[in-house]
Order: sequence, then C-alpha cells, then structure tokens
Amino acid sequence: MSIATLKKIFRILTLLAIIIVASPWHVFAHTGIAQTVPDHDAILARPPTLLHFSFNGQVTVTNARLTPVDENNIQAGNPITIRLPRNRIGQSTAFGEVIDLDIPTLLPGRYQVVFQVVTIDGHYLSDDFTFTVLAP
Repeated sequence: MSIATLKKIFRILTLLAIIIVASPWHVFAHTGIAQTVPDHDAILARPPTLLHFSFNGQVTVTNARLTPVDENNIQAGNPITIRLPRNRIGQSTAFGEVIDLDIPTLLPGRYQVVFQVVTIDGHYLSDDFTFTVLAP
C-alpha cells in the first residue's frame, strides 16, 4: 500500500471516529413512559385512589400534580399536589421502573396529571395526561 492510500484510510477512520464521538447517541437511550393507570384520556366510573406509572427504565419522580381542567384542558380548579415519599433530607424516594403514587379522593370531573422524573442517567422528562371521572 502506498503512503497516499494509508493517509486516505487514516483520514476516513479519523472522520468516522469524530462522527461517532460527536453524535448524540444518548438521545436513543432516554427512558420514556410506557404506561399509566389511569390511561391517557381514560373515562372512569369511580375515582382512582392512586396513579400508576410504568417506565422502560429506572426513574425518580420529582414532581407530580393533578389539576381539574375543562374539555379544552384549561385549568378549572385548584391544582392538587401529589405527596411524594421522601427520605429524611427531603429527596423523593419514588424510584423504580414501576411507581404508584397515592392521590386524594377526587370529585367527578376531568383531570390533567403533570409529572417530572429524572432518569438513572440524569436526564429529565416531563409529561402529562388527562382522565375523566364520571358522576355516580
């Protein structure tokens, strides 16, 4: 092989290495929500007593709240902060791939759940969903 060919191969390998290192591979590794109970846009005959989250990786829930909303998802009442389990220094211990959070008794109506989590690799995720509780 000539020196010119070796230089070309070296430049190609160097460029390939730079592309691999600089590419945002971590984007594909983010944890996402897999399932909630109640499900998004669920219509329930009875109010739920807890929120159930299933993720495709381990997370810590750092914030969660319920807000009564109208049919256009515009706030229609006071937000309800969901109490997270915490350790003695105040950090959330709602950790795992499956997390259940107790919620207060809800009146009939439409609710939006907004929550934030931090993944095991330090990425933040925020999401929301709505559900409706029917009058008895």
